[in-house]
Amino acid sequence: MPFDDAELIEIRRLFQDRAKDVQAAMPEAYRRVDFSECRFDQTVHFSEYVLGNADFRSATFSGGTNFSSATFSGYASFNSATFSGVALFPSATFSGFADFSRATFSGVVLFPRVTFSEYADFSRATFSGSANFSSATFHGAARFTNSELKAPTEFEGSRFKGEPPRFHGGKLHEDTVWRGVEWPTAPADRRKAGRFTDAYERLKQEMDRLKKHEDELMFFAKELECRRVAAGWFKGLPIAAYGCFCGYGRSYVKPLIWMVALFDIGVPALWLLQPDLGWGKAVGLSAVNCLAGLGMRKELMGKVLDNLGPGALIVSGAQTVAGLILLFLIGLGLRNRFRMK
Repeated sequence: MPFDDAELIEIRRLFQDRAKDVQAAMPEAYRRVDFSECRFDQTVHFSEYVLGNADFRSATFSGGTNFSSATFSGYASFNSATFSGVALFPSATFSGFADFSRATFSGVVLFPRVTFSEYADFSRATFSGSANFSSATFHGAARFTNSELKAPTEFEGSRFKGEPPRFHGGKLHEDTVWRGVEWPTAPADRRKAGRFTDAYERLKQEMDRLKKHEDELMFFAKELECRRVAAGWFKGLPIAAYGCFCGYGRSYVKPLIWMVALFDIGVPALWLLQPDLGWGKAVGLSAVNCLAGLGMRKELMGKVLDNLGPGALIVSGAQTVAGLILLFLIGLGLRNRFRMK
């Protein structure tokens, strides 16, 4: 809250008392706070400070750094800054551009519950100690291009509201946690969907390198969701069907449900088209049609198949083809679920 005139007069008096014989004017509240290239040899505390445009470019923090619950109402530049000790930013708020590009974090860095309202740039940053971004909120773009995270990194519970983070050229640690992350919905704009696709594709490749199978499947599904939009309505139909029937290969329950639905629809259809079958044989025929891929169709229903009319033959053929596809998708889901190669 801004100071009133009486408070400002008292603050200026206290400032002059502290300055004594030094000719120094108290800076205005809304001027840029310039700590560029400064060296902080001891632990420095900016917790709960409210800063406008803050410039810490190429600053060196030799001790600990505490920006807990700090508010940056303008831009915040830590470009090429060096953090040798623990760097604390929990619950900090960056209302403008947050620039940590080329920053070096030698110790532990904590960004839990941080809010990035605009662009957050960590490109070419180096994290030698563990990094914690749990429950952080990114409203704008988040760039980790060519960054290197050499220690455990946590994004658990983070929320990417604007777009997925970009890690092109970056290297993640094998102990990178993505549990409970809220990802942005696939955009309707095809060009933007293309950017989302590139971001998820890169994350999928990195998870494959780290042998993190579940995360790889998750990013693959996100990639396909966006690729469907980027491909357009018609070309994206097969991708949409893939997601609808098996969750992009992640679910064996979905195709199993579709298999049951296929069986349920087939029974009355066969019975109505071929009344002489009877209800019992219609149930059996529908079942073997759905499970034709198991190779028991002819042995179990050989004579019945020879006496089918045109309508029942068409339904049986459709069930057989659909059943083969669903059996494949069930197998794919089981393979991915239990990480079988």
